[in-house]
Amino acid sequence: MRFRIKYRKGGWTVYLGHLEMLRLWQRAMRRAGLPLAYSRGFNPHPRLSFGPALAVGIEGLAEYLDVELAEPLSGEEIKERLGAELPVGLELILVLSVPEGAPALTSVINAAAYRVSWDEPKDAETIRERVSALLAAPVIEVVRSSKEGTGVKDIRPGVYRLDVLENGFLDMLLECSAKGVVRPEEVLQALALEGTYRLTRTGLFIRQNGRLLTPEEFVEPPSPARVRHRSAVTRR
Repeated sequence: MRFRIKYRKGGWTVYLGHLEMLRLWQRAMRRAGLPLAYSRGFNPHPRLSFGPALAVGIEGLAEYLDVELAEPLSGEEIKERLGAELPVGLELILVLSVPEGAPALTSVINAAAYRVSWDEPKDAETIRERVSALLAAPVIEVVRSSKEGTGVKDIRPGVYRLDVLENGFLDMLLECSAKGVVRPEEVLQALALEGTYRLTRTGLFIRQNGRLLTPEEFVEPPSPARVRHRSAVTRR
């Protein structure tokens, strides 16, 4: 059976990288006595898969992972047993079963929401003016470095929404998919907003047909009719 776990990552755990988080979850699940399903081959490992990685130092209010179990359990029992073994800083929000054949987290999540706050409060109107100018720009170019070298990328298509709150906080909805990622730091750089700030990832979403769905809402596998329809559209 496959289960989807929604959790909050805060406190000291924000300084753990992906591999450290993987080991932490594996140890907690073993201590909880969960009947983990293992991969096959010479080096079997628990069948865990995470949503998009969260950069070190950023708090996550709604993170996700999928886990497969070899024996059936209820979501409530998993939550109770596993929650008792997690360290301070990790908080289980919900556990729900995922139908067989439902898509993996990383194949469907394509947007991430962030909130930015500053140690020294910013004037909300000033931020609004800069946000309006940025969103009106047809191109937002940033410099990125990779193994292949340094290049320029236009991130404008992946800046979906920028909202300025009355207290001067800035909410962002950015591309976060297998095809591309827009980093919130890049948007702040483009806005030329200086000062020490705090980033929080407030959610992960599936943008589909003008709607925003959460990964717990998007668990149903596609019906055969929908698959046939997509195939027909593709062939046209």
